[in-house]
Amino acid sequence: MRLPTATALLCLVPSLALAGADSRCRASRFSAQEMKGASAQQRHAAYVQACALDEVVELTKQLVRFKTVSSEAPPAKSPDIAAMGRFLQKWAKAHGMAYRVVGDNDVFEIAWGEGAPTLGLVFHGDVVPAPVHEWKRPPFEPYVQEGRLFGRGVEDDKGPLASALVALDHARRLGLKPQGKVLVIVGNGEESDWNGMAKYAATEPKPTHVISVDSGYPVVAAQSGFVAWNLVAPMGPALKSSKVALRPVDVKAGEFLTQVPGTATLKLLPGDEGSLSVALETVRSAVTEEQRVRPGLKADVKEEGGAVVLTVHGKAVHASIADEGNNALWGLSGVAARLLMEDNGIAAMLRVLATRFDRDHHGEKLGLVYSDGGLMGTLIVSPTVLRVADGKVSLGVNMRRPQGKDAAAFNASLDHAAERVGQDSGGRVKEGGGRYVGDAHVADTSGPLVTTLLDIYKRHKNVPDAKATSVRGGTYARLFPKAVDFGPGFPGEEYTGHAPDESISLESLDLGTRMLAEAIHTLALTPAPVSAKEK
Repeated sequence: MRLPTATALLCLVPSLALAGADSRCRASRFSAQEMKGASAQQRHAAYVQACALDEVVELTKQLVRFKTVSSEAPPAKSPDIAAMGRFLQKWAKAHGMAYRVVGDNDVFEIAWGEGAPTLGLVFHGDVVPAPVHEWKRPPFEPYVQEGRLFGRGVEDDKGPLASALVALDHARRLGLKPQGKVLVIVGNGEESDWNGMAKYAATEPKPTHVISVDSGYPVVAAQSGFVAWNLVAPMGPALKSSKVALRPVDVKAGEFLTQVPGTATLKLLPGDEGSLSVALETVRSAVTEEQRVRPGLKADVKEEGGAVVLTVHGKAVHASIADEGNNALWGLSGVAARLLMEDNGIAAMLRVLATRFDRDHHGEKLGLVYSDGGLMGTLIVSPTVLRVADGKVSLGVNMRRPQGKDAAAFNASLDHAAERVGQDSGGRVKEGGGRYVGDAHVADTSGPLVTTLLDIYKRHKNVPDAKATSVRGGTYARLFPKAVDFGPGFPGEEYTGHAPDESISLESLDLGTRMLAEAIHTLALTPAPVSAKEK
């Protein structure tokens, strides 16, 4: 028989509804003497539900005020990261927990309990940049408005960090003790350089269970492998072409390997016997023709310094969700395929884009496509950065690969894809350096960590058919064997972690804190759950 819920147990606390804020949240009101018949876990849950949110909001605000933008200053040189570390050190001491710094401010670790680590809770203390002009109010001056907490880092990842610290402290105040040690592990380079946390994960004792709170619910049990691939071609000299052909002189798309480009631009000069006006009309006609087979194509053509500039507009999204955006390189290559151009390196690369990438999210045209058939889905392939520099044209390609094919087999597939590209371009386009093929990270979906967290989510959200999920992005969880992500994003809610006016609803912050508190209690304060395999 299921015991009473935390909400029902609140009724067992004498005069709770009539108490003032301070007396209402005295730990003694949630003691075994006051809540007769309630288990330690139920008392902890009732305490967190009644009293944690205000503390979580206030602690999150304090953390957000530290401008910990790691891309502007690495941990070793960031005064704000150092200041946040001193703040966490004081917090830990005031709340009966140990604190240490690993590396040169690379990782902050707060520990509660003694012995071998049983539970690791992983977060990051750094944040992405927050250009002030994009925000309605200063990004590092957090505030609450209309039921939401605003500020850079409230969702990614300082709000979740505050939830963990408050949930742990509520258990400590009740006199509860963990079986082994609970670690709160705060990396400070997640948005820039993972080396510090990678070294920590490789060299420090491994907790029995590791939970990162930096992705979504119900439970993120798998992350795609990250792949970087680069194609290059020499700019010239141009192969033999018609004298009236357009001469491509520059091309540009994308800013980051991990972002699908929202715009792509091609610069063309009239041929030796052509005029600028004819060149403009030729390119505009090609756009019109392409729009007949690509109705959503948005492009503009203009004259600039004696050249024709074609700009194609798409929708920029993170490369991990490329199929939710609109790659501007696809449209650019489609229009270019309709133009008679001198066959230099730019023209060759655009042909490769049209032949092997256009309207193909999964690498079918490259011969790369595969799927794990279940949890992780199908390979994602995104050409993202196109540039001309140092006499070469380069195309950066980002892929997110599922389990189901080992690194050796996938590398062999890339070798074959490079051969195809070379054949398409008459040997002009070849693979460049810097190939990187990462492996997928997959947890044990039937093990005690995933099943425990799924059970918690199902009950709190009343979603009995919830299942473990995967993401194509990456969090620190992938650095720890069998680690998972548990929050903070709920299905159906907009994620604002990297956006202007980042915010999180107080309702979500509260529920996330309560679910994390139950996870802490189940996995670290009571005997470890046993999986069916271990019975």
